[in-house]
Amino acid sequence: MGHQVQATSVESTESGVTSGLRPWKGQSNWRRSHHLKNVHGILNIIGWGFLLPTGAIVARNFRNYPLKCDEWYQLHTLCQTSGYMIGTVGWGIGIWLGNSSRQYTLKAHRILGIIIFTFATLQMLALWLQPKKEDGGRKLWEIYHIVLGYAVIVLSIANIFEGIGNIRSHAAEVWRWIYVGMLIVLALAAVALEIYRWIKSENPQQMTFEDSQIYASQQI
Repeated sequence: MGHQVQATSVESTESGVTSGLRPWKGQSNWRRSHHLKNVHGILNIIGWGFLLPTGAIVARNFRNYPLKCDEWYQLHTLCQTSGYMIGTVGWGIGIWLGNSSRQYTLKAHRILGIIIFTFATLQMLALWLQPKKEDGGRKLWEIYHIVLGYAVIVLSIANIFEGIGNIRSHAAEVWRWIYVGMLIVLALAAVALEIYRWIKSENPQQMTFEDSQIYASQQI
């Protein structure tokens, strides 16, 4: 009886995964799962949680007067495309982690992740299938693109905090404050740009003739 080796259950306090494995194998799987969870979180924060909002800020503030930049579309597309690609890899890892454990399923986090991926994919298709400026449906496409884009950003931020809240360790508080700091930076940049736009718009005498024509066209 003393020579019989019995399978030992190994529990992860962060993931809640329980597997009937020998100790050495259970520890190995736990380390791999722990590493993949960190990668999943980092990729999602960078992709969905930072690059997508940055792309929205670029489109909002550098498309027209007073911060018109000829390269705004390329920068916007770069942020959205790279954010989508990075976020998709993180999402795929999260789906794999969920499917690899029968005991550990985060339904709300998983469902939100699937919705975000679906909406973001539609956004990427919209970038490539957008109608020309002179087409009649262009205005409707712009409304759809903006509404869906902001929906993806709001859901992504909510799901990142949802995922952090599911971590059962002191690391959760560290990640929460790191992401809060990133959001504060984005918010301050957005507010500063909005204030600058308002100041310039309230002082039309400082506009050049070309700027005044652009500003007038935006008011129509």
